[in-house]
Amino acid sequence: MEPTTTAAGALLAKYSVALAAFIGAILSLGFLKGLTRGQAATAVLTGFFFSTYLTQPVSAYLAKSLELEMNDYLLCGVAFLLGLTAMNIIPGIKAALGQFIASRGPTA
Repeated sequence: MEPTTTAAGALLAKYSVALAAFIGAILSLGFLKGLTRGQAATAVLTGFFFSTYLTQPVSAYLAKSLELEMNDYLLCGVAFLLGLTAMNIIPGIKAALGQFIASRGPTA
């Protein structure tokens, strides 16, 4: 296989994950009502970046746990689902962090 073909495939794989993340983030707006344009843009960007940065570790965990092959299909599927559900996952993460910080008590 030629190096240019491999490099093009790797580049295309990166774009497919980004595209899946973006589409998932866009579609998540259907679950959020009454947003201003700024809030909608922030929601899409949050979902996109959340998905983009967490796709690899979540996919690696799922592949290992469920004995799946780590391929573009898994990466794109995870990117799409993370982008779609990011606006519901982020408040859960914030609540969990708040409970963790509260359980540690005052640090003074």
